[in-house]
Amino acid sequence: MEHIESFRAMDTGIDLIVIGGERPMLPFLEARLLFDQQEERFSRFRPSSLVSRLNRGETVADPWLDAILPLAVAAWEATDGLFNPLVLPALAAAGYDRTFSAVAGGAPVPLPAPGPPAAIERTASGWRLREGQLDLGGIVKGWTADLAAEHLAAAAAAPAMVNAGGDIRCIGEDVPGRGGWELAVEGPSGETAWSGIVAGALATSTTLRRRWTTADGRTAHHLIDPRTGLPAASPFVQVSVIAPTCREAETWAKAVLVGGHEGLDLAASRGIAALALAADGTPASTPAWPS
Repeated sequence: MEHIESFRAMDTGIDLIVIGGERPMLPFLEARLLFDQQEERFSRFRPSSLVSRLNRGETVADPWLDAILPLAVAAWEATDGLFNPLVLPALAAAGYDRTFSAVAGGAPVPLPAPGPPAAIERTASGWRLREGQLDLGGIVKGWTADLAAEHLAAAAAAPAMVNAGGDIRCIGEDVPGRGGWELAVEGPSGETAWSGIVAGALATSTTLRRRWTTADGRTAHHLIDPRTGLPAASPFVQVSVIAPTCREAETWAKAVLVGGHEGLDLAASRGIAALALAADGTPASTPAWPS
């Protein structure tokens, strides 16, 4: 029997799915609580969050920062800087300086992001920023989906899936013998761009949803090119990535979308399974993407 729990967190819809005999009430509650706690820890819109404290110049010691900041730096290194958690000043200048439902105006200006290894420092007293400001939204959601799916599968002793606004982590099989979960990627016009079996994670990033009009009448979106500090001028409007974990899939989806053909070539050289779509739905993919 399929059991589903749905709610909103991190400004998106979250679906928890477990395949098993009895509804896993406590594991569902614990996974939901995890998303709420992660938002409290890492939202840049909450003044008391770990991220807000670092951005104010505080030195912060916390085991959750010990876990996520090395992962963010590793993602920056793996993507040759196309994923960068220090784009917040550029994002705020473009208008995304408040929750998305209230975004209006802004004036994008070139604000290239510093490299995390030089900007993010672990001292004896805790973590601090030497320069720049953090926005961990590009990795925390996928990471939390991983943690939640792993907890659900272990606590319920059953196959589990977490879908956090299109960032999906699967464990086990939705149908015995299938080898994973049957998932689909929806294209820019609502068509099915791909469907297949995923054992691990699938994440999709797009410039079509979080868009707004700037003060001078231009269209901006939330995916900043850290090399320029401006909303990415990519030939792709959507990128999906299949990877072992959702945090890897999420960061690579953003990196390929930001980098365009250069990002797709980089992903191909790293053996990453990526599918990129242009506005008209024209696809481009790496050799590792399943047919």
